[in-house]
Amino acid sequence: MTNRIDPDSLGFLTGDLARLMRAAFEREIDRGAVPVTSAEARVLAHMARCGATRQNKLADRLGVAPMSLTGFLDKLEQAGLIARGTDPSDRRAKIVTLTPAADAVLEQIAQAGDRARTLARRDISDADWALFRDVALRLRGNLEQARRAAVPGRGVPA
Repeated sequence: MTNRIDPDSLGFLTGDLARLMRAAFEREIDRGAVPVTSAEARVLAHMARCGATRQNKLADRLGVAPMSLTGFLDKLEQAGLIARGTDPSDRRAKIVTLTPAADAVLEQIAQAGDRARTLARRDISDADWALFRDVALRLRGNLEQARRAAVPGRGVPA
């Protein structure tokens, strides 16, 4: 039987890139003496990206179980970096927001991310980097559109 699995297919490449970038980011968080763990840094970065949001939506964006996210949020709330409140449209749901105290930590996280990106694009020209980013953004858009179309009641407008 012939092995038809391409080790350099889009799925493997993006998985490898995500894993390696995450590891580089984690090392830079540790080296930068950021006062949160790399997992907590990811939570804060995603919160900065999406703004105030429901806990379950944040867990989905991070690709973690809601119960796993709860532990991270507990620690971040104890550190005064996030606040949780009731969703006015559904009092069973919690909305999480960044506090002003998170700004300094987010700056350290951004610096760690910059250092990890610098490692990743070491010998890649600005033109190639811009092309890669453009193609990656289009791929993400295509996949997000397909995902929305596949979820009942959330179809994409024609």
